[in-house]
Amino acid sequence: MDPEKLQVVAYCCEYCSYNAADLAGGLRLQYPAEIKVVMLPCTGKLDMMFIMKAFEDGADGVMTAG
Repeated sequence: MDPEKLQVVAYCCEYCSYNAADLAGGLRLQYPAEIKVVMLPCTGKLDMMFIMKAFEDGADGVMTAG
């Protein structure tokens, strides 16, 4: 497996970590295209089914950030 091709789904809190990811984009900071950021109202309410679905859809890793 090529480390450059690993797919990661990042579930981010709308008010905290998603704003940081958005700010990084606004400042033209780069992060790997293999990281897919998904905004959630609150990561404390993250359902395990979202995590399982990400793996079923081919994600190599899942990250949550609140």
